[in-house]
Amino acid sequence: MIERKRRTTAVIIFTVLIIILVNLAWWLFYARTSDSFESQLSHRLSSVAHLGASMLKPELLVSLKDGYLTAYDSTLEILEHIKEADSLSEVFIIDNSYMYLATTLLDADSVYYLSVLNGKYIDSLFLNSWRSGPTMTMVTAGYRVGDIVLKSVFAPVRDTSGAVVAVLGVEADVDYTEVLFDLKRNLYLSTAISLAAGALFGLFFVLFQRKINAAEKSLFLSQSQANLGRMVAVVSHEIKNPLMIIRGSAERLVKSGMKEAGFIVEETDRLNDIVTGYLDFASGKKILKVDAVDLKNILHDVVDKVSLQPAPGGLRLTLVSGDYHTTQVKADPAALRQVIINLVLNAAEACRDIEKAEIRIKPAILPGRAVIHIIDNGPGINKKDMKSIFEPFYTTKTTGSGLGLYHSKQLLEQMGGSIAVESPAGGPTTFIVTLPLTDKGK
Repeated sequence: MIERKRRTTAVIIFTVLIIILVNLAWWLFYARTSDSFESQLSHRLSSVAHLGASMLKPELLVSLKDGYLTAYDSTLEILEHIKEADSLSEVFIIDNSYMYLATTLLDADSVYYLSVLNGKYIDSLFLNSWRSGPTMTMVTAGYRVGDIVLKSVFAPVRDTSGAVVAVLGVEADVDYTEVLFDLKRNLYLSTAISLAAGALFGLFFVLFQRKINAAEKSLFLSQSQANLGRMVAVVSHEIKNPLMIIRGSAERLVKSGMKEAGFIVEETDRLNDIVTGYLDFASGKKILKVDAVDLKNILHDVVDKVSLQPAPGGLRLTLVSGDYHTTQVKADPAALRQVIINLVLNAAEACRDIEKAEIRIKPAILPGRAVIHIIDNGPGINKKDMKSIFEPFYTTKTTGSGLGLYHSKQLLEQMGGSIAVESPAGGPTTFIVTLPLTDKGK
């Protein structure tokens, strides 16, 4: 059982890891593709801005700031050339007040309309105007204007003294946005499909594993039944011979006037019936004689005759009184007595280390059925063990055979009854035996 659970857990974990790794690979591919597009566009725009700034001579810039029309025409020609060469949205020159000195945008205002968004990049170039060396550029993040996504790069334009007196801006449409959007949408769809496929596979595997478990359990029970038959055949043969000797000796004691020996004869016969019943049950020949049985007589007989092992502080067996004195149930009297005795002895074993140990037999009559509770104040049953205590050869005792509860369950089911157990952590433990009432007992 543990091996099957480990195998199932391993397959589920492996499937989950595969789904996670595949989806992680897809999303990493998306992230790297997006970063690659972003890097390539930034590098291209930076190169264009750097080249454009180098084409604007200081003398031309001075004339442009002084308002010469010829300087404006020459500058605009350079800007248009840059724009057409790289399919840009706009190329412009602005001063430190964000005023346009020149722009390829035909209907532009006098002030740069995205100064609020990109002003920090422009200001940083003017603030670092004292730096010498290669022309530095400032690259903005992508930003949305209406229905399009734009990206800008700014480069400083210097005068004859090397001071930054204007900034060249190049603006491009991020044309790969739709491609990335489609890719992202497909990734969401692929992730959803993979999760659904994983869930379906998990469901199929669990159902398939349950069928395998059921088949293995059925095979185990068949093998257990065969082993039980062989074992009982040997044990019954070894037990019956001493029983006959004990019975014969007890009968002689009865004839000599020792009335107490009559109990030995009765219990020897009962033990012989139990052994025979086990043998018949294991061989599949056991047929119970289900008849109307007086529940009161059965329970009183069990309490009177069961011999309990002594426990610290004394162990008390109590039959709780109730309205069941005329109740008759459908059962085999010998089999029912055997089941109750087995449950009481199990309870006594569970209470052997308990001070003031107590076992209560509490009958109750419900519509159409009688319910017998066997309650002990022992330490309770482990939740893990509760799932298997009715299986053959399963026992938590060092000397147990693991057949008592299994055999009791089989006997009760043949009588049309059932058995269940309730045992919260720390006890008490309650075994619940249910039997159908006869028409007279209802």
